[in-house]
Amino acid sequence: LTGLARDDKVKVVARAADGSTSSTTVTVGGREASEAELTFRTNPGRLKVALGPADADDHQILDAETLGISVPARMWEDLKKITVAPIKIGPFHWGWWKRWCRTITIKGRLVCPDGRGVPGARICVDDIDRWFIWTSRDEVACTFTEPDGSFSMTFRWCCGLYPWWWWFRVRPWALDDILANQVGRVLDQFPDVRLDVPTTQPSLGTFARLLERQDRELAAIARQPLSELDPGTLDKVRDQLVKVLPASPELERLAIWPWLPWSPWRDCRPDLVFRAVQDCGRGPVTVLYETVNQTRWDVPDELEVTLVANSEACCLPVPPEEDCLILDSVCGHGMHHVAGNAGAPAGTPSDVEGYLVTYTDGVDQKLDIPFGGSVPIRQNPSDLVGIDYYAFEHSTDGGLTWLPLPFGAAASFSRYWQLFPGPIVGSEPFTPVTVGAYQVYETRRHFEDTHYGDWSPGGSRYWMSTNYDLLLPLDSTKLADGRHHLRVVQFTKTGPEEFTGPEPVLGCDKETQANCVLVIDNRAITALGHDPSHNCGGGVHLCTVEPDTAIGAVLLDGVEVAPCDTIKPERGSMTEIEFEVTDPDGHLGWFTLTSHYGTSGLVDLLALGTLTCISGGPDASSYADALAGGATRPVWGGGTFRLRIPTRVAFPVPCCYLLRLEAGKRTLENCTQWVRNASEVTLGIGV
Repeated sequence: LTGLARDDKVKVVARAADGSTSSTTVTVGGREASEAELTFRTNPGRLKVALGPADADDHQILDAETLGISVPARMWEDLKKITVAPIKIGPFHWGWWKRWCRTITIKGRLVCPDGRGVPGARICVDDIDRWFIWTSRDEVACTFTEPDGSFSMTFRWCCGLYPWWWWFRVRPWALDDILANQVGRVLDQFPDVRLDVPTTQPSLGTFARLLERQDRELAAIARQPLSELDPGTLDKVRDQLVKVLPASPELERLAIWPWLPWSPWRDCRPDLVFRAVQDCGRGPVTVLYETVNQTRWDVPDELEVTLVANSEACCLPVPPEEDCLILDSVCGHGMHHVAGNAGAPAGTPSDVEGYLVTYTDGVDQKLDIPFGGSVPIRQNPSDLVGIDYYAFEHSTDGGLTWLPLPFGAAASFSRYWQLFPGPIVGSEPFTPVTVGAYQVYETRRHFEDTHYGDWSPGGSRYWMSTNYDLLLPLDSTKLADGRHHLRVVQFTKTGPEEFTGPEPVLGCDKETQANCVLVIDNRAITALGHDPSHNCGGGVHLCTVEPDTAIGAVLLDGVEVAPCDTIKPERGSMTEIEFEVTDPDGHLGWFTLTSHYGTSGLVDLLALGTLTCISGGPDASSYADALAGGATRPVWGGGTFRLRIPTRVAFPVPCCYLLRLEAGKRTLENCTQWVRNASEVTLGIGV
């Protein structure tokens, strides 16, 4: 290489037959050739030698269409050292190398939706490419977030590097549902444009039907692997496809081939998406995964981002503004959404105290939802300074009498921490200890004072948000159904296994003891005492009366059709279905009655028929409608009902039908509203 104003560097890389590599960097400049010496531990066999920029990765140079030579394996016979002729570097390659690679620096933060940092997450950035409805992601850099969620990463980006075939032979590809749906929405408007079913990997085969209309020779070529075709052939295919595909400014704007040409080997600015995993103490979990629609196209040399993690992330806890205790939430709902607690909607009847009545601040939505199963009660981020241990008392008579929670009602849980640098993740069990009749928990602050000694802010050990503010994982199955007032008491540890207390823990008003009120509703599942005609445990019907369901009789013009019977109805006939839906606690939420037939056929019978309550009541299939029909909050126990509907509406075609009655309670059991039961009957209509 001649004509350089100053010395410069070049990397020389060689790959042996077994895949091992050796590289070195040499200084070039002036008229004399520079020498590079590469060594291998054993006979390398056939060698590939390649030259490239000094700051490029070895594998990038080896895979690129750049200057190089091949050394045959036979040249090593009886030799341990080979000297090859100088490789001349022309101005084309030298100029290409100077603009081949760039340094990209990314700085940013990974945060939770509320803006708190996500600490200790492994965050990676991928270069993403797309071809028609497939995408390919190639990892370019990874790092870990700091305790505040911040991160920085730097990587080299090289363009014009790989040959055409590399993009389909080496890079991993996957069918992308987002792109497929975008293309599908456009093509659905043109029924005459039909594609073949795509494969999981990129292929022109999905266009074969369209290409056969234009050019049978190209249609045959389209069935070949993409890696066997050259860019010129792909351009010819595209020219034919754009003649038959509908124009779409939307797909052109998204740069989707064939609506727009595709040549990623000429792309000198990366297109980036981010992903992140975090270990919150229970193993790595994906907390961020950006899709093709979130791509940052043609990023500059310096990029700043703020990334928002999903709900699986554990966040950096926020220090309290005031160190006082508030029972802040239950099952993820603000305690002020539960009637009878501080800040709850005004004017709610006393009978609904302890029920979740709303999802909206200050508005009584008349939801009237009780709690069952595991009921986590969380606090504000108070550190409870000066409190060593705490416990809960409960009252079932409105606060006249207070008792410790029954044994087992205060369940164990764990909190998790991260230690930086690293991060190292650890967990600490918070198992209640027995102090007299109480089950008491150690406070987080007392634990910090007696363990490790390197907690933030003085040290680099941080609690994660997982269970950070959990005060009581209440196992409500240890309590009787009904209204329970709960309050917090404290204990002071005076020596090994020695405690004083209980003493009240005051709330933020410094006058009222920290407390809440909840209504508990748990159900028993057992065949004992269950009506045998309901056939519980043998199919879809659970052995519980909370709620209970049963389809009593199906009559066509007064003629009863028993399960598995068949009947041919008269024209204009009416169908009556008698059934029961009940809940002894009066916490029924809804029920549905549907008929199913054929291939995924369904009829909503309640929507198309007339419902009459025979006993119980009122005539309603939801709690909201029951209140509108005269039920008194918070009680709706259901009853026995009759539905009257034209037979041709309930059973529109001759077929075998399945009648399904399903009901659900309002109860949040384990914080999920899925307390259900169902009954089914089959019969043949018109067959």
